[in-house]
Amino acid sequence: MLENELEHGAANQVKIPGRPVIMQLHGSFEAFGVVFDYLSRTDPFTRFEVGHFSAIIRQQLKRGYHLVAMEGPTVVGYVGWLLTTREIGDLWQKNLGKLTPVVEEKSNSAALTVVASRDRAVLLRLIRGARALNPGKRVYFKREYEDEGKPTRKASVENVTSSPAAPEVT
Repeated sequence: MLENELEHGAANQVKIPGRPVIMQLHGSFEAFGVVFDYLSRTDPFTRFEVGHFSAIIRQQLKRGYHLVAMEGPTVVGYVGWLLTTREIGDLWQKNLGKLTPVVEEKSNSAALTVVASRDRAVLLRLIRGARALNPGKRVYFKREYEDEGKPTRKASVENVTSSPAAPEVT
């Protein structure tokens, strides 16, 4: 089934020059399996408990709030997000509130909650693709480091809709 998606096109492909291919997968069990398998072998996700984390990934795949970097049939990167508001995102960024999702109609922001790739260039392409799929929204992210002594970093960027460098989504 996944091979069929890869051969005949997934829900969206984000046209960013270069390899690997950046795409969205349909919310199938097989898509969940390949994404979850990849993340289970990628730090810091190797230390996460399965229950809550698997629910997050299932929802991202189901709603189309994700992108996957694929080299042939192999996942080499993943980014997933939730939709929220600036108010919630700003409080979360300052460690004054919990990051909670809102329905799409009420959202004006997106928070990248799962970001993984061993290749920095792939990581940047995934983030650019996520921004392209969320035009006009403030995009929040949080960076956790493998080195437990290094503090978590949170940031946000205003996503300008009319940016000429924005990738094309088909």
